[in-house]
Amino acid sequence: MKVWFDTKKIQKLGRVSLSEMLLRNAGLSEGDTVNIYFDANTRCIVLERANAQEKTLEERSSTTSKPGKKK
Repeated sequence: MKVWFDTKKIQKLGRVSLSEMLLRNAGLSEGDTVNIYFDANTRCIVLERANAQEKTLEERSSTTSKPGKKK
């Protein structure tokens, strides 16, 4: 079921701010990690709470050293 919350403009760097009410209803808060999906059939962007046991991309990249960069 879709529930309309707001209409937003896309900001520089492709950012969209989510309202406090939307986050609260989705059970999300600042600092939570979400998976982002794009449904090509409906052209919808879907945010889903990431599994707490999954490593985030940020955590994965911090465990791999990058050439020329010291840890």
